[in-house]
This record gives sequence, C-alpha cells and structure tokens, in this order.
Amino acid sequence: MRRETCPKKQTYLVLIIRLFSLVFVPHPPYLALPPVDLLEEAVPRVDQLPAGVSLVYDSHSHVHAFTFARDASDIYLRADRLLTGCQFFPYEFSVFMSMRMIRSPRREECLLSLYDEGSRQRVVSVVLSHDRLVFQFKDKRYKFRNNAYRDKKWHTYGFSMAADSVAMTTDCRDKRVRSVHTPFPNFLPLANTSFSLGRCKNHRTVFQGMLKDVILVAGADAVVRACPPKQTIRQGLDNIIKTFPGEMPSFLRALSAPTCYNPLPTFSTGPSQCEWTDVGNIAYDIYASKLKVCVNGVWREVSIGTEKRKLDYFVQHQQIDTGAESLDVEVFTIPDEGRFAVFANAAFGAGRPSVSTLFKWVNDRFELYQRLETNAAQSWEFFEIKSQFFLAVANYGNSTAEQANSTIFKWRKKRKKFRAYQQLPTWTARDVEHFTIGDQHYLAVANHAQGDKNLVDSVIYLWEEREGVFREQQRIMTVGAYDWTHFTVSGFHFLAVANAFTGQTTLTDSALYFFRDDTFVQFQTMETNGATDWEFFTIGDEVFLAVANAYNYGPQNYLDVDNYATNSTIYRLNQSKRVFEKYQSIPTYSAIDWEYMRLGEDHYLIVSNAQNGGEGQQLLSMVYRWQGVERFVPVHAMATLPNADLDAFSDGDNVYVVSASAKSATSQLLRVKFV
Repeated sequence: MRRETCPKKQTYLVLIIRLFSLVFVPHPPYLALPPVDLLEEAVPRVDQLPAGVSLVYDSHSHVHAFTFARDASDIYLRADRLLTGCQFFPYEFSVFMSMRMIRSPRREECLLSLYDEGSRQRVVSVVLSHDRLVFQFKDKRYKFRNNAYRDKKWHTYGFSMAADSVAMTTDCRDKRVRSVHTPFPNFLPLANTSFSLGRCKNHRTVFQGMLKDVILVAGADAVVRACPPKQTIRQGLDNIIKTFPGEMPSFLRALSAPTCYNPLPTFSTGPSQCEWTDVGNIAYDIYASKLKVCVNGVWREVSIGTEKRKLDYFVQHQQIDTGAESLDVEVFTIPDEGRFAVFANAAFGAGRPSVSTLFKWVNDRFELYQRLETNAAQSWEFFEIKSQFFLAVANYGNSTAEQANSTIFKWRKKRKKFRAYQQLPTWTARDVEHFTIGDQHYLAVANHAQGDKNLVDSVIYLWEEREGVFREQQRIMTVGAYDWTHFTVSGFHFLAVANAFTGQTTLTDSALYFFRDDTFVQFQTMETNGATDWEFFTIGDEVFLAVANAYNYGPQNYLDVDNYATNSTIYRLNQSKRVFEKYQSIPTYSAIDWEYMRLGEDHYLIVSNAQNGGEGQQLLSMVYRWQGVERFVPVHAMATLPNADLDAFSDGDNVYVVSASAKSATSQLLRVKFV
C-alpha cells in the first residue's frame, strides 16, 4: 500500500547553509520536499517568541540562538504546516540539531518531541542527560552515550529514523545505530501531529542550552548522506565544492521519484559552481572544513571574528578596592548567574582582616558581592562537578609552624552565595589546582613549608563520588612548592610544580610529572630560581611552558644583591625527543606570574611585577608578543600598581586583564584598546 503523492510545488532551493555540511542546488518542482528549519517555521519573527524564549547572540561563535527560561513555553509547530498536501507523516525522516550546552544537565531535558494529539502521547522525542542523548520512540528509549556537549561548544547531532533502526551522528563523526523493536507507523495522520521544541509536552524540564537549528529532512537515512566519506583536499583555489566524490551512490540512483510515501530530498551529486551569478553565496566545504564565499568565480575562505583586530595598548578601566593586599585573582562564570572575580587577600598578623573578597560583573564593572573567610589566602581555584560549582582557596596560615586548613566553598543556588563545604589539612599552602582525567576530578595542593623544613609533601586529592568530598590520593615530595599547573599533550596528562626554595637557595629543580597507572610519576626536571608560576600554552602545533623566576638567593648570588632580578625561562616541547627544551630566556624583575593571551592571530605573554624594590624600567609590567623566528619580543611596558597575579577575560568585543595588587588594597582592571 502506498500513500498518495503530494501536489507538485513550485519550490526552488538555491542554497542552504547548515552545520551538517550539505550544499543544495536548484531542483525541479516535481522532486522531493526540501529540508525544513523547524525553528524558522515556528518563529518567523522575533516579536513572535513564546513566553520565556529569548533570541541571544553568542559572541564567541558569532551566531544567534534560542535560549529557554526554566518556566518557558515550548516552541510549538503543527506538522501539517510543513508538509502541506500530505495526509501522513513521513515514516522515514531525519532531524539535525545544532546546539551548545551551557552546563551539564542535572536531570533529563527534553529538546524536541513529535506529539500525537489524537492519542495524547509523544511519538518521538530527543532527551539529554548529563552523559547521553536519548531517542525515545513510543515507550522505547534508545540511549547514545555522548560527552561532546560537555565542552560547552557548538555541536550538531543527527538522528535518522529508518524502517528498523535509528542512527545518530555527532558532528558527522561517530555514527551509531540502534535497532528498533517497532517500526515507525506508516499512517500517522499529519492533522494530529505537532512539534514541540525546547520544552516537550508531559515533560517537566526545559532545555537549558542554546539552540540554533532544528532541521527536518524527509527521507531514508539522511544522516549518512549529510556526512559523506572524506576525500583528499584539493590544493589551491577552485570554483567548485563537491558534495559527493565521483559517481552518484547506488542507493540514490535506485530510489524512485519521491512522494509522501517515499519522501527523499534531492541532494546535488555534482559540483556547486561559483560563477559570476553566484557572487556572495556562502557554502561550507565539508572536506576542507572551512566556510567559503563566492568571489569573482572563486570560492574563498571566510574570516570570522576578531582576528583582524590588533592590540594597540592598555588603559585602566577600573580600580577595585579589595580590602587588603591580594596575591591572586580568579575570574570565572556561573551559568545563569554571571561573571565573578575573587581575590586572595593575604593579610598576615593579629588584627588584620581574615577575609577575601568576591566581586560580580555588573554593567562592565566589578561590584563587591560577598566576603569569604580565609587565612592568609594565596590562591583561588574555581571548578565544576556535575553542575555543582566550587571555589577552593589555598590558605598559608599565620605561621609555618602551624597547620592551617584550606577551604572548599560550594555555591548555594537558592541563596546565590558560596558557603564553606570542606576543609583540607595543609601546611603553608601556596596553590590549589583542579583538573579532570576522564570522569575523575582531582585537586593538587602545593604545600610550601612545615616549620623550618621546605622539603615537604604536597598532596593530590581525588573526588569521591558517593561521599561527595575530596580524599587524599597521592603525596609528592616538593621543595618550597609555590604552584601546580596541569596540562595535557596529545591526550596525556601532566602536572608541573614550581619549587621555590630549599631553605638555603632558590636555585633548585622544578619538576614535571606524568600520569600513568592512576598515579603521577616524575617525567622531567628543569633548573629554576625561586620559581613561583608555570604557564602552559600552545602556538599552532608547538607546545610551550613558561616559568616565572621570582627571587635569586643563595651561593649563586653570594653578594646578595639584586635578589629580584632574575631570568625567567620559556621551554618548548621537542616532540621527537619528548622533552621540554629551553626556548628563550627573558630578564624579569619581581616576576611572580605569567599570563598567556591570544588576540586573533597574535600571541602574547604578560609578566607581573610585584615591584619589590628596583627603579625605572624595573617597576614596569612587560607585555611580550610572539613574532615567529624573533620569538617573544617586548612590545609594551605598563606602569601598573605592584601586581602578583594577572587574569585575562573577554566580554563581548572587549578584552580585559585583572591585576591583583601585591602591596595595596587597590587592584586594577585593564582594558585592551584595539587598532
């Protein structure tokens, strides 16, 4: 039995640009139904948005997308508006969704559903949980484990319903297929079906990410055709972009003319031409993975974003009253709450304030939000575990002879405040570093000294899921440790420790550790001189580590002069030898922190200056730019307040650097001025 043919429609689809990387060409009116953007059909105008639904601009990805408040209405669309002239819903179809998750879902969130209003049941739905996507067909759930959306980047997911299976792809990769127990109904009346987007009927939880596209394609396994096999990328400029290499696939040639019963959209199997009549058209080259525009008969790459902007200089944007001297600043964002900055106030002695200050970003300025109890705080670390948000502080304490607990604070969503959650026993802690390996969460604490001993154990803690606390996992002997930095290279995990002082000299070895068999083992040592910070960054395929050497004391400086004048070092990974080698030595003064920053195609390193003595140029904070074979070259010398830590962030088109003042209760917020 066959369904009736849809009336012919005078439809010409010139070009559709979607993340699933297909280029469509004009087709005659008697061929298939074109793909349909459900969001565009449901919300043709911005002023027709349902209650609680917003259209926002993602400045990082340069796209507009829909977001949903927790009490938002769904975006509703009747199916018979899409397939006019057809009596029944296609029994084979595919759906493509482009979305970005802001946070990992705490409970299942329904993204899309096809609802049968006659039976008052969901026929098909797509649901997200914290680690998987679920395709639900009637009462059966087909689970696809997927952690891609945890990176908070844009991804495109495709689901295809065929006769006896459902297939899923992620960004045209990792195709997986599940067999279905019951085929999709051949005769599902269009008049009784509707789509719900963002919030599904009979489902309590609203989708809390950003949704850009929901594309419905009528036909058998469009996911496969949306992700054709990769071919060798053609060198140079060309005036064609191919959709299928070589001959038309046999499964396409064999298919008959599409109808409502067999609704196959026609995809171009030939080249998409760039001729004079096509100037201005945009296409996504699925083989080169680049967006291109037709210019004078040639497909040329499209440059998007701020890459053309050049750093000109820095200006003071705000002075921040932190209440005490600060050794560290941590800038972070809590979804649905905003951006914050927390300062580590390192006041010592009786009568000095024992609190650190948390600020919230309001109208392009930081305003005091909360005071947190600390004990000579040295550094802060923000992290997230399954949609729970934490701040960990490394407390130095009042004396090296006394143990001082460092504190983990947890964000209370109802009160919208941080509250003390767990205490970690530490000795003169200088730094705390959070990192993940697989699904495991770790905290590394740098213990500086115990009494008159600088050779002490620093501790790595592991998050215990059942107990909801961190437990000691491993101890590593360190020498006056000042900083831990975690980084990955080719999927391998490393920890770098900055060892600052042996008790007799600052000239000692700092070390890199490599994660193997659930433990960290020593990988390499580098000679440092009062090391206080490691900064990891990459430029193209090159991997770098920069160490800030802060103080020169010991036999190597037997005259005990110019203690704060040192050489800080940048190391580069020799990938064939698998070892970091000295790349460049930079004279620094009172250097405590490096901050890497990329603006467009330019790479910068900013070094802090705590201004411990010195004069003239020795009191300036320096900015270095990477210039290829010239390596890092000084390009700016900034007259700032004494600073111990720097943290860069962007807000819209603006780029800022927060400077934590080491010698006063006033810290600075600097803003980049672009050419």
